[in-house]
Amino acid sequence: MDVREGERVPGPQKDFPEGPARDHRGGPHDRCGRYQIEGCGRLRRYRVLEGVTAGGFPYAGSSASELHTEGRFPVVKVVSVVPGSPAERAGIVPGDMILKVDGRMIRDEIDLRFWASDDRFFLTLDRGGRRFRTEVRRCPGEGLGVELEPLRPRTCRNRCIFCFVDQLPRGLRRSLYVKDEDYRLSFLYGNYITLTDLSDEDFGRIFSQRLSPLYVSVHATDLEVRNFMLGRPDAPDVMSQLRRLVKGGIRVHAQVVLCPGINDGEVLERTVGDLSELYPGVSSLAVVPVGLTKHREGLYPLRPVEPEEAERTLGQIADWQGRLLRELGTRFAFASDEFYILAGKEFPQEEEYEDFPQLEDGVGMVRRFLETFGRRSRELPGRVPPISIALVTGTAFGPIIEKLARKVESRVEGLSFRLIVVENQLLGKSVTVSGLLSGRDILRALEEDPGDYVLLPPNCVNDRGLLLDDLRPEDLALRLGVPVRVGPYDLVGAITEAVLAKGS
Repeated sequence: MDVREGERVPGPQKDFPEGPARDHRGGPHDRCGRYQIEGCGRLRRYRVLEGVTAGGFPYAGSSASELHTEGRFPVVKVVSVVPGSPAERAGIVPGDMILKVDGRMIRDEIDLRFWASDDRFFLTLDRGGRRFRTEVRRCPGEGLGVELEPLRPRTCRNRCIFCFVDQLPRGLRRSLYVKDEDYRLSFLYGNYITLTDLSDEDFGRIFSQRLSPLYVSVHATDLEVRNFMLGRPDAPDVMSQLRRLVKGGIRVHAQVVLCPGINDGEVLERTVGDLSELYPGVSSLAVVPVGLTKHREGLYPLRPVEPEEAERTLGQIADWQGRLLRELGTRFAFASDEFYILAGKEFPQEEEYEDFPQLEDGVGMVRRFLETFGRRSRELPGRVPPISIALVTGTAFGPIIEKLARKVESRVEGLSFRLIVVENQLLGKSVTVSGLLSGRDILRALEEDPGDYVLLPPNCVNDRGLLLDDLRPEDLALRLGVPVRVGPYDLVGAITEAVLAKGS
């Protein structure tokens, strides 16, 4: 079915009941903070089944359980049920396959959320090959109360010259090597997609279910440059695709992964100009530096962004921000925190990030962290029982944490910090973010003197509590002989937690 801009798909129409909540703490998906690896070359959060791709629709003559086991089609499988929830009251149990809502076949979590938005509806379930219907009743605003098996992602067919997955060493967990290119994950979790393999049917579903906002890796609006970066000479024109989405009522947040000498300078100038013409449909643009590891044998010869280039890019973006603020009432384009660290520049003030539309892409994380610390630092006690806390961070964030730690020490008697700036030996010194630290690198940095208590950065573990190399904080604690905890993004809260833990 060919659905063009602004057209509505035949059949019942309704808006999605509620868009996905995105914040810097992440969602119920596999993550290493904002640095979880994503197929379009940046590092983002997502939760997927390992090593599988999305399939078609259910086959007749087989149970959903059998087909799910064979991987022949995506189903919505219940992993757990919240006690006392509408799902439990309806008799739903872990392991059930949800097949239909009010007689409509559903393909995934999005279909379930879309069609099961009323306060009363019927679900068709498969339990061990036996199909039955159950009625669900709930109060307005009450959730269904189920945790679902993660989506099986559509995988990426691009061959991006900067793809981070291609730069990983062997031997890590399988899920880190999955390259997703799935508009459903973009809607649910904010994963960036390139749109290169979006079909008319996909556009139709996006429009009919109002899957907005979506997050799109543009990189360059110059078609030749973009296709070179994606390794896809036949890739469609992204501006045409964006116009189609915008005309259909879909909001888009865009990103540029900046590769020096390829899509910076005049190419970036054109990209910002082209995308800003689609505002407010294209609502914001994040510009982030390319991430490179030491494992690039046989890959396109890219180089990292140098400090002078970072400063030049910041100036370019600042010029655009001033112009667009006057013309559109928004700064629109934002540089990631890494550019300010590279250039040695002060971070913008909180109001300059507007409503932090690109926080997940590392735009404004440092400023948000600093502002939260400033507001909560008044809650710090004047004195605590003597405790030495080891604060673990990556090399990029080290100076910022150091400054805050010394402020806290001067205010709180009995509290001392050891800042542990961990060099990334697994991926290389050029990888400076805390979200990609391995357990072994952390152990190496701490083994001589871990202090009384170790605080790990909140973005270094996934939702199963695993570091990049599958070690857990508990494994580190066993080796070091002291408590090891993953701290919150709130430094004051992390300190309070550590003091209370030692006191108990």
